Amino acid sequence: MTAPTAKPAVLISRCLLGIPCRYHGQLYRRGRRIGDAELVERLRAEYRLIDICPECDAGMPTPRPPTKIIEGCFICDGRDVTEVFRHGAEIALKLAKREGCRRAWLKNKSPSCDRRRGMCAKLLRENGIDIEGVD
Repeated sequence: MTAPTAKPAVLISRCLLGIPCRYHGQLYRRGRRIGDAELVERLRAEYRLIDICPECDAGMPTPRPPTKIIEGCFICDGRDVTEVFRHGAEIALKLAKREGCRRAWLKNKSPSCDRRRGMCAKLLRENGIDIEGVD
């Protein structure tokens, strides 16, 4: 008898799991629940989910003022927090490598996770991890 094959690991933004870690600390935004329970259940059936929140994992509190990307710098409450975001991205990459992740489902419109502009998404992509953006 052969041993069951372990599910492959994938990264997923913690907020998509319904954990209130976004900057505003809420489970709802504009009357809509953050996250996608149906997507999470589909992913959970096929993958081992490894949750990340680069901002929280780097030590930023929840709630926190929103962060804006201005000329390549990450500004939160008037402070340059680019290094904090870089540190969170590095934590996520280290976790992805340790767990053997080749894909990630990340929250769009996040300064860390947005598949186009997010610092974490960019670092993961540069290291061969496919990014799926989720609204």
